[in-house]
Amino acid sequence: GSGAAIATGERGAASATGPCSAAVGTNRDSQVRAGEYGCVALGWWNTQNQRLEMRCARTGPGEGLLEPHVWYRLDEAGEFAKMEEQ
Repeated sequence: GSGAAIATGERGAASATGPCSAAVGTNRDSQVRAGEYGCVALGWWNTQNQRLEMRCARTGPGEGLLEPHVWYRLDEAGEFAKMEEQ
């Protein structure tokens, strides 16, 4: 529980699946997943402002939260998108 994972390279992947965990992908095209009551953060290229930005979201049960133990990436609009099973 309460683990952390980070991926800093292009197209990196970070997975911290314990409860209260955090997973961070700091560059574009990264993917992350975290356990229940965790947090994920991803880098995203904002084309309108021509800069790299970060987006964060919580995981867990409840409305407005991302599903735990599921891989996510950011779409072109900077919104979290569930990745298909591989």
